[in-house]
Amino acid sequence: MLTPINRQFLFLTGLVLLAVTGCSGSGDSAFVYGPVTTQLIREARGGIDELPGVEDHLDMRFGTPQEIRFWSKLPLNGGGHFGTVAESPDASAAVKELKLEFSEPPAAFDGEPHTLQFVTGAAAGSEDGPERVVVVRWDPETGTARLQNRLSTVPAAGDQIVLDGGHVLQHGRTLYHRHCVHCHGVSGDGNGPTAPYLTPRPRDYRHGVFKFTSTDGQAKASRADLRRILENGIPGTYMPSFVPMLDEQELNDVVEYVRFLAMRGEFERRLATELASDYSREAVLTRVEGGESRQDIINELRDVLSEDIYDHLEFVGDGVAEAWAAAEEEDAVVVPSVSRVPDTLESRQIGRELFLSKDIGCADCHGISGQGNGPQTTIFEKNPVTGELYDEPGLHDVWDNVNQPRDLTRGIYRGGRRPIDLFRRIHAGIKGTRMPSFKNLPHEQIWHLVNYVLSIPFETEPGKAASAGDQG
Repeated sequence: MLTPINRQFLFLTGLVLLAVTGCSGSGDSAFVYGPVTTQLIREARGGIDELPGVEDHLDMRFGTPQEIRFWSKLPLNGGGHFGTVAESPDASAAVKELKLEFSEPPAAFDGEPHTLQFVTGAAAGSEDGPERVVVVRWDPETGTARLQNRLSTVPAAGDQIVLDGGHVLQHGRTLYHRHCVHCHGVSGDGNGPTAPYLTPRPRDYRHGVFKFTSTDGQAKASRADLRRILENGIPGTYMPSFVPMLDEQELNDVVEYVRFLAMRGEFERRLATELASDYSREAVLTRVEGGESRQDIINELRDVLSEDIYDHLEFVGDGVAEAWAAAEEEDAVVVPSVSRVPDTLESRQIGRELFLSKDIGCADCHGISGQGNGPQTTIFEKNPVTGELYDEPGLHDVWDNVNQPRDLTRGIYRGGRRPIDLFRRIHAGIKGTRMPSFKNLPHEQIWHLVNYVLSIPFETEPGKAASAGDQG
């Protein structure tokens, strides 16, 4: 019979778990757990006896800043050469050579240490984690890898391996700690040491939500979207362009590590939410006040942690993986069905009429003159999590920050000022905010709105200029 720990490692082995070691730039830092997790009772967070809790499951899949792990279920490019054991070695001999096959073989090397890790098979699933060995010579012509030390577990033909796995995330982690952690925090929670002094606050990645994307309203940010933010920065905020500091590969590596942090946070949030309704501190207090004994609740939780949680892990992991993979599909990108309407006085006037119309309601938030002072900025919204009214009036985002609608008279557009950028903001909305999607609006009308919005900073009465050439 499998113990819970053994079952957990078997579960992980089938999905590939890779460790990225080294502590450059991470020091004694630690990932923090999100608010949904910290509101769980101690037994749901840390487990019961040998049964892992939410924090244990998170750590097994994502590790620590000093030894990060990535779960192959998730669509992350960790880096490395993936392959298989071509021939099972003689178990009676001291195994110091392996025949390997790679889909994209690495170049030959001799004397340089390279890490080989087993991701399936007997060498991949002990309680100590996957076996990792050092390869000191690789001959791509014969497919032979020479090992520094003999294997403690003999692999079988077909076992999956990875050589130098995780180097992309390792490099991305180092760059992130050098350039990003002071604002965005070690965990990507937007709570770095300088964050309290910044307005707006740095992005908290743990929701898996990024505001300014090229993808449709329901899709995640693509790698290209995150890369664009690193290249251009976000106008009107403290987010700078990193083009002067990072080369092309470094930008890509940072993007991958940010995606790693976002997936870690989203996985944690969704898994903890599965337990929160019954096992948060508040829920347990309510149940006890209703007549249940705490010990009965703990016994019930024990059953959940030994059996039911594995269905939750599968469901949540699949959901996170599918959503992020879908963002890389071509059809996730918002592409206008018609070319941009010429920027004429007539087009701007049509755009102004649409902007002021009750059906679309742009002025409700942005104001009649586009100064970001519409009547919606004065209401007290209800917090969707607590059900209570916020203390401050105005429009709140998923991070519980008050968002002033964009003052369009300033001509500063945080998601980019290209016409296609504004088209996508209108079509898909701004994720995590009260800016809704207008995907059902005919694309020609969206272009009229774009032309009008772009004219606002240059005209006393936008849309009413004597001619289109009067914008200056």
